[in-house]
Amino acid sequence: MKNTISFVFLLCVGLVSPFNYLVFCPLYAHSHHKFLAKIADTLSDAGHNVTFLAPIIIRKYENVKYLDSTKDIVYIQPSKKLESLGVTSDYSKFWNQDATAIQFVPAIRAFTKMFEQLYEDLKEDLTVLDELKNRKFDALVFEFLCPTALRELTFKNSNLKLLVSAIAEYLDIKAVLPSLSMTHHPLMSRLIGEPSSPSVLPSMISSFGDDMTFPERLQNTIGDIFFTLFVHFPPMTSFKNPEKLIDVEDMTARSPFMFMNGNPYLDYPRPLLTKSVLIGGISVNVTQLKQEKLSENYNQILSKNKKNVLISFGSMIFSKDMPQEYKDTIVRVIESRQDVTFIWKYEEEDVSFAKNLPNLYFSKWVPQTALLADSRISAFVTHAGLGSVTELSYMGKPAVLIPIFADQLRNSKTLARHNGSITLSKYDLSDFDKLRNAIDTILNEESFKINAERLSQQLQDQPVSPQDLLVRHAEFAAKYGELPNLDPCSRQMSFISFYMIDIILFFGVIIGSVVLGVVLITRWAFSFCVRPKQKVQ
Repeated sequence: MKNTISFVFLLCVGLVSPFNYLVFCPLYAHSHHKFLAKIADTLSDAGHNVTFLAPIIIRKYENVKYLDSTKDIVYIQPSKKLESLGVTSDYSKFWNQDATAIQFVPAIRAFTKMFEQLYEDLKEDLTVLDELKNRKFDALVFEFLCPTALRELTFKNSNLKLLVSAIAEYLDIKAVLPSLSMTHHPLMSRLIGEPSSPSVLPSMISSFGDDMTFPERLQNTIGDIFFTLFVHFPPMTSFKNPEKLIDVEDMTARSPFMFMNGNPYLDYPRPLLTKSVLIGGISVNVTQLKQEKLSENYNQILSKNKKNVLISFGSMIFSKDMPQEYKDTIVRVIESRQDVTFIWKYEEEDVSFAKNLPNLYFSKWVPQTALLADSRISAFVTHAGLGSVTELSYMGKPAVLIPIFADQLRNSKTLARHNGSITLSKYDLSDFDKLRNAIDTILNEESFKINAERLSQQLQDQPVSPQDLLVRHAEFAAKYGELPNLDPCSRQMSFISFYMIDIILFFGVIIGSVVLGVVLITRWAFSFCVRPKQKVQ
């Protein structure tokens, strides 16, 4: 009811003076598209004119319906070279190996090549951008993405942010609004002068919580220092004038606001600048989802037992690719709980390994949010992707989290703070006792359900909804453009000044001088006292 009232108000306000927004969303990764599409729809629902610019990189996403309210969709067909690069990276190897930063380098290079080629394609054919010029956009929304965390080791001038900077400059858009489908990004924080707090804030792909040991804080801090010192964007060539260079980092820092997919009631507490707007949960409308009707097939499945468990490992890592040993363990656990119905998102027809269990149902695709909104779902076994963690948190479902790679490790730690979930290592999928115990505990111990529902209520009752935060800040940015009064001096400071290393050294020299002075005086006094005694003797 609260969300409905606020949207009616926003719609009325929006109709008085609608703004024109361009949402730039290359089609290359499902979860990123969903996030940007929801931003577009939320602005459309508020009465604004939204154009969704979607260059196609990976063909299979072209026919996926991401948008509801936004009708102005502009697709850009890929060149043959770009299409050849648009092959989804193979992440199946992460089922049985650790996801270290070095192992991500091939994937980083693949993304880098995609965006580099997209930039070249747009530069060679500006037809679409010339048509968009007439729409007089007030603001550009895009995803701040740094696929080249090791940029200097891969390719030059090949970042999505670099590409968007050229588009914004070409279309004369006064307000550039970076967004992020993750909770935060150290490079984004550095550019706007926001403290990254590595002592208490785990990095994007960290497996640590916020209460870290010395070795964990050391590792987290080294990663933060690496980003601060070595990751930079080079100036890039303008689409308008090949002789003109755009200062990408300065353009990013001057953005009035940055939208991030974090939620202060779910994520770790941390210091934020006014520029950082947390809109995590924008894609979840609990009231609407609970009104959705499941198909008769799912209704029948959920009515067979009192308890039902949904199993899904997301859209990037597939269940079909997990080691056979893991599959067999899951099946054995399901077989041991005949009183529970299991729905497993599995991407292949061949499920002969499952022995035709009467309480196990497979599906290549599941209506995940609708199922989580159904009161008959008792628990969720998931990979801890940020989208899934946010959805189950809003729906108040207990969960068994089995992170596979990337930010899933961090997400599982984040949710564990609220005592409504159990986290297992992916390697525990080969251990029948551990998996069975986790399933039994999450289903039988009432405290997990109570804590999950409490978190859900807090998220639904938060003082300002993510939708309102997005719309109000986007409207403010479209109206006023850059906001230099929100630009902190800290972003101009050097690494040494920002982290007060010079102050620490100054006090270190003073303390060291005092200590040295005390030592010298003590030695002199001691020698002065000893010398007369020696003369007397």
